[in-house]
Amino acid sequence: MTTVQTLLTAEQFASLPEPEEGGKMELVDGKVVCMTPVGQQHGRRASRLSAALQSFADQHALGYVGVEIGYRIGRGPDTVLAPDVVFVEEDPNAPELPTFVDGPPTLAVEIMSPDDRELEVSAKVRRYLDAGTNRVWIVRPGERTITVHRPGGDAHTFTIDDTLTSADAGFAVDGFDFPLREAFR
Repeated sequence: MTTVQTLLTAEQFASLPEPEEGGKMELVDGKVVCMTPVGQQHGRRASRLSAALQSFADQHALGYVGVEIGYRIGRGPDTVLAPDVVFVEEDPNAPELPTFVDGPPTLAVEIMSPDDRELEVSAKVRRYLDAGTNRVWIVRPGERTITVHRPGGDAHTFTIDDTLTSADAGFAVDGFDFPLREAFR
């Protein structure tokens, strides 16, 4: 006997209740993926990265920075991903949406948790870039590195002694300098 799984649309996904156990959910090719709540280390990294990006984006009126906002991306069955941190280049006075954003963020930051698998993270990077995301950062707390992925397959891994720049974040204005040491203190 074969069981057919019903694929959800982004609209159906948006109406689901929050997971009783906590954590977050994403929709990948119409299928719900549940993730456990993040730990303190993960949350602190996201906060530090978000604050640095937000400060620069606000100073230059480049757009907005957010955490765990859902972005409907890709073709085919709906996919809604919620990066740990995002930057979206747009008019800072644009109205806020009450639901998922249609289209990709300019920068998606994913902080790896101990149970994340490299193969799944690589697939997520491809999804973002295929959808039009300009930059994807993969933060590896255990290694104290950030890998910056760009369209066309270019990727560079930065270590604790390196500094991320405007080009690494996809900012249209020069001057962003973020020492990785700040992310991992």
